[in-house]
This record gives sequence, structure tokens and C-alpha cells, in this order.
Amino acid sequence: MPAPSDVPAKLEASRQELLDLGLRNPLLNYRPPRARGVVVVDERPDQVFKLLVTETKALSFLPAAEVALEGLLGQPPEPAELARGKALPRHIDTRLQTGLGSAPLQTALLNTYRAARGFIEEQGANVLFFALGALEWLEAGNKQDVRRAPLLLVPVEISRASAQARFQVRYTGEDLGENLSLAARLKADQGIVLPPLPAPEDLDVGAYFDAVAEAVKEQGWKV
Repeated sequence: MPAPSDVPAKLEASRQELLDLGLRNPLLNYRPPRARGVVVVDERPDQVFKLLVTETKALSFLPAAEVALEGLLGQPPEPAELARGKALPRHIDTRLQTGLGSAPLQTALLNTYRAARGFIEEQGANVLFFALGALEWLEAGNKQDVRRAPLLLVPVEISRASAQARFQVRYTGEDLGENLSLAARLKADQGIVLPPLPAPEDLDVGAYFDAVAEAVKEQGWKV
């Protein structure tokens, strides 16, 4: 049997072996699926985190037509507000803006709902996450193919009250996740050490993203 002092090292080695470090892994090279999943646009990750995790609110999705309509009806922001990064009304409500039309959005949400529910029924595990923030990175020796990797993973569930109601997404209360595959790949290939994800009670989303940006500043990559 291994000595007690060897156990943490062996567990860490086993965990690393289970990570998928290939570029087919969406945690390393995310490309929106055609049939399911929704890309949220023009939202602030810190505000989404506050609503979803801190305040445990249910969030719904706005199709592109409603996003455009509300943009026309609402007051345009002052340049000073934008310069200060001030949260605008559309960033602090419970409706997430998307770039999809109403029908494609509902199809994507329905497919996402069915896939997530099916996995829970078959495997007994939730694999649905709301990704906040992303790192645009390059492989060693590759200066053309920009990869996009999510940074903060929030476990969520998606549901609706009826077939006529809008889908809503909620935080499940399970542990938040950092992108372990990304951290392992960058450390192994390029010697880059990403900062660990702070405990939930200490997590400042903006500060965490800044720390990631600092860790990759010599590469010139974008968070």
C-alpha cells in the first residue's frame, strides 16, 4: 500500500489522466453546437454571476428580435457610463440576450433541455453548465488557429412551467468549476500556470478573469 503521504499525489495523477486534453474537447476548443446550446450576447459575466449564483434567480432568454426592439425603445447609454463599465438596465435584469431568432432559440433550448434530462436519467449526473468568460488561446507553434476555452463553469438546470412558457435556467447549487482541462493543457504544453479558482464566498468574477489575463499576458492572448 502507498504511504499516506503518497495518496494526494497519486490521486492528482489519476485525476490528470482522466482529463481530455485533445482539441475535440469543447473545454479547450469550444464551437457552438448547431442543434443545442445557446450563446448569450452583450451581457456582463459579473452581473450574470450575481443574478444566477449569488441571488439564485431564474434567468430566461430573449430572442434577437426582442433584444433589438428593447434596444430601440431604451435610452442609449451615456459615453461616460460605458467608459466606467457601468452596468446598464439590460445587464441587471433576469433576461439573457441572445442572437437567435425566436424559433431557432426555442429549438436550441428544447434540444438542450432534452439532452440534459436524458443524461441525468441515463447516467445520474448533470452535465449542463453555464459558461462565464473565455480565453482565446493558441497552441505552441500555431499562430493562426485561435482556440476558445470557457473559464468559469456554473452547473445549471433548464426547465419551463409548460409547453407555452419560456425556458428558464437556474443554478443547481453544486460546486462551481474551473476549466481543469485548459489549466492542464497550458501547463503541460507551454508551462503556463493559470490561477486557481477562489472559494465561492471569495470569488470576484472580474478579479479572477484579470488574474487569468495576467497569467497569459506574455502570450498576448485575450480573455
